[in-house]
Amino acid sequence: MTDRAPRADDGPTRQTQATYCRICEPACGLLATTENGRLVDLGPNRDHLLSQGFMCVKGRSMVDVVNDPDRVLQPMRRVGPPGCFEPVSWDDAIADIGARLKKIRRSHGPRAFAISAGNPPAFDYSAYMWLEGFQKAVGSPWKFGVNAEDAAARQLATMMLYGSPAILMMPDWWHTDFAVLIGANPFVSHGSQVTEPRVRDALRSIVNRGGRVVIVDPRRTETARHFEHFALHAGSDAWLLGAIVHVLLAEGLVDEAFVARWTRNIDDLRAAVQHLTPERAAQRCGCPPDRIVDLARSLGSARSAVVYGRTGTCTQGFGTLNNFLQDVINILTGNLDSRGGWLFPWGPVDFAKFAAVAGLDTYGKVRSQVSNLPDVNGMLPSRALAEDIMAPGGDRIRALCSMGTNPVLSSAGGGDRLEAALEHLDLHFSIDLYQNETNQHAHYLLPATTMYEREDLPFMMMGNMLRPTVFATKAVIPPRGQCRPEWRILNQIARAAGLGGAYSFAPLRWLAKIGIEVSPRTLVDALLRTSRVGDLYGLRRGGISITKMQRNPNGIRLRDELPTGVIGQRLRTADRRINLAPEPILEELTRLAATSSPDHPLRLTGMRETHTHNTWMHNSKRLVGDGHVQKLRMHPDDAQAVGLRDGDRAAVRSPAATLEVVVEVTDEMFPGNVALPHGWGHSGGGGWHHANALGGANSNSLAGPYDGCVEPLAGMSVLNGIPVTVKPVEAAADVAGGSTAHSTPAP
Repeated sequence: MTDRAPRADDGPTRQTQATYCRICEPACGLLATTENGRLVDLGPNRDHLLSQGFMCVKGRSMVDVVNDPDRVLQPMRRVGPPGCFEPVSWDDAIADIGARLKKIRRSHGPRAFAISAGNPPAFDYSAYMWLEGFQKAVGSPWKFGVNAEDAAARQLATMMLYGSPAILMMPDWWHTDFAVLIGANPFVSHGSQVTEPRVRDALRSIVNRGGRVVIVDPRRTETARHFEHFALHAGSDAWLLGAIVHVLLAEGLVDEAFVARWTRNIDDLRAAVQHLTPERAAQRCGCPPDRIVDLARSLGSARSAVVYGRTGTCTQGFGTLNNFLQDVINILTGNLDSRGGWLFPWGPVDFAKFAAVAGLDTYGKVRSQVSNLPDVNGMLPSRALAEDIMAPGGDRIRALCSMGTNPVLSSAGGGDRLEAALEHLDLHFSIDLYQNETNQHAHYLLPATTMYEREDLPFMMMGNMLRPTVFATKAVIPPRGQCRPEWRILNQIARAAGLGGAYSFAPLRWLAKIGIEVSPRTLVDALLRTSRVGDLYGLRRGGISITKMQRNPNGIRLRDELPTGVIGQRLRTADRRINLAPEPILEELTRLAATSSPDHPLRLTGMRETHTHNTWMHNSKRLVGDGHVQKLRMHPDDAQAVGLRDGDRAAVRSPAATLEVVVEVTDEMFPGNVALPHGWGHSGGGGWHHANALGGANSNSLAGPYDGCVEPLAGMSVLNGIPVTVKPVEAAADVAGGSTAHSTPAP
């Protein structure tokens, strides 16, 4: 198959094509309008079976990203200090990268090479698979990514409970009577590890049926404003969840038959949470104990209920424990694998089996060299990258491929430390849309296609849908400039390095060496056509293939709801039971009981903003206007106590660093807590002019290093519950200048 995109002379000057968005997980169906091969508009697609006309401002702003004059549109070679590049031909760039990689691999072995991957490659099935293949072709164990700032704790808890980190359980919001969301703000994120673009409707439907939705968060978020808000201190989730488990067990609010059939070690769990009384938890959470008891009883008595948590509860000092306890609540109340509860995922491909075959269902198979942090799902925490580049001895990382990532800003181990480390690499090539704060240090910038310049399908999201649906898109426009699909770039570099191709399996690399290049489409089409809903290459009437999906860009509905009663088929534990008290969890419960309250008076939590997305979309003026200022949200009582008013500059100090930010005084914050949006800190190193002008402060610099800044089980960076002090900045600067940052030595 080819990657041919439509040309300007393929048809009428103005055309509209059904496609879908790949910024985040909902995969909303869109209508793309082009003129002479140029993308001019993106609008909602009311005929799309999943999104049914929903789209957000981020989706529409991709028009600006595609047409951005600041995009990298040709290969660039570094010729001086960071950020100094000159154009180079593809042939010269590929040849030099391949030769240097071959030399490094021959001299220092495959362990001298590493990959750094961001969030966007996960939404491009070909890039994601080929990056994995490139790593295996080189033979390197090192893949660093943002998982430790996102989902590693969730995946590890899933592995402990169900036997695979790839079994991502789904909340049955369309049918439940009672939903608790903790550390999640789907009215802004649009759902995470759940592909449901109508998530607002799903949650509202619960209330419309006479049910309840409770949002647990230190901030009255955009989601909490529409439902019941349960406020608590940032980082105290484990106390709340543990106390709920305590009440369920103490008051017999347990589905005894389900627990007896499918679990083991409930008595060990009972003993471990004995000390987590509502009264003790209330002291840590900052809420009345009777409110904790009421929440537990409501969960235990509801006809159906589900507890769902996401990034906010993962990125804490007890992230894995938090996620484990969330599931334990769903299990004890009999809501696991039950309509309206916590359901096993379903899609064309069984991703737990796929992960096992691909060797991705791992934990601790690989550990970082300096800090000994574990991989989860094959990915190491990005915060370990800098120190492993600078590792003493001959086994350090010397060559790096970075793709769709900006860990200088997005990683808790980024900032100045990572920038300095990147300058010690013998080879660094980056595949991206922009020159950013990280790849300004690369030796080569290689321009990638945007989501609308390639064909695609939401392969990684097909197992996360509450209403399983498949669809695919053809390319909407030709690639701008000399941009190429990531998978083809990786294949060409692998060939130049003498590796054949960027394939996980050796036979495919051998075929590539003799000129037979198997495309991502061919491989994924084979997976889908031989899946449980595939067409078996014409042998099964009504089955799916990529061609059929592209002919039906509005979607093909596979099921109206997720199945129930499948636990016996889906558990991948050795004894087909769920261990409610694995030793690492018991140790975490003991550690929790021994913790003391932080010395600093306030606790910092992160937050998403409706009009921003991570670090890479700040260059769109449609999305982030000229007047945008990153602001620290602070409760009026806390602000008054230190003499701060709305719009003042404040110094935010953690054990690791100090930032200067603008304060927004608001009663949406729970007293004793402050919130700061992440993704900012553009200081001029990137090639994006609008983003550089907005500036901002890198909130991740507050996250370490200091004692306790890493969750010990999954290696998660602690981004929520960071102890901080906030004070006025003397000689306040002009607010329009945005936020600035400077670091101070850790105490």
